[in-house]
Amino acid sequence: MTTLYLLNGPAKGRSFKLREGALFLGRSMDNDIQIEDKTLSRKHLRILRRGNRLFITDLKSRNGTFYGGYFLQPGMSIEIEEGSPIAVGMTVICIGEGCEQELVPFPDPHGLADREEDKNKGAVERRDKSDEKRTRLLSNLSDFFRANDSVEETLERIIGQVFHYLKRVDRAAFVLFDPEDHKATKVISKSKRKSDTSGTPYCPAVVMQVVETGMPFVVSNVQTETDTSLVNTLKVLKIESVMCVPLICRSKILGVIYVDSLERPYGFRREDYLLFMDLSQRIAVALEHARVASDLMAIADALSPDDEEE
Repeated sequence: MTTLYLLNGPAKGRSFKLREGALFLGRSMDNDIQIEDKTLSRKHLRILRRGNRLFITDLKSRNGTFYGGYFLQPGMSIEIEEGSPIAVGMTVICIGEGCEQELVPFPDPHGLADREEDKNKGAVERRDKSDEKRTRLLSNLSDFFRANDSVEETLERIIGQVFHYLKRVDRAAFVLFDPEDHKATKVISKSKRKSDTSGTPYCPAVVMQVVETGMPFVVSNVQTETDTSLVNTLKVLKIESVMCVPLICRSKILGVIYVDSLERPYGFRREDYLLFMDLSQRIAVALEHARVASDLMAIADALSPDDEEE
């Protein structure tokens, strides 16, 4: 029986068996597959299984369904390939063979949930406000992905939202890599410090470790960490806290999301880390489709006849 996997979100790793016929996916309880994600519509997606063939239909959802490099036209059914990620709102799902390899085991870092200020009476109130901000952020990001902007413009807008959401962060960057040779191809970054004119707006050693291991790197307070060569590098660079999460799609590392704070430690909490995990999956899907589309266009250009030659 064909299986649907959740690749991100609080229920990451959960799976559902797809029976023959039609099933519905969405936020409300009356769906065959309920996903508690506020960027999903109550009834978001129809999945139809006919033998070995799979079809999906977006049900006029608010934030759309992204597959194969495009947002689906609401109400139009399309056939999909097994193992290809599908973004519904900010959630990424995958159906069939090849999906399990997309489940990257991100560790739950210690220390992020243990801050003293999270243990007092106002903790519940802050969590409620944090949930509201998170919902607004995810809604804004869904709108960004629906716009017909370039990859660079979309990532720049996401960085703007990161600064709005993480008030203690001083620098943010997307570092994109060639998935074959792991060479950096593009950096989109921003710093709150107007005096920051350094050529590299991130710690290269952190980024390279994340790219080489495929695992996130998180330090909430550099001063309390056990000394290692990497921690010592952060101290030399006067970085107080850092979070770097890989962008992985189809087992390929396409880049990283990087944020750090230079003025004070604890630039983020555990829920921010979990949010970045969700974002990394959604952004990686968009980047992979953009990369494939670019490769196909380059091939098409190479095969186009030269009108000047007779």
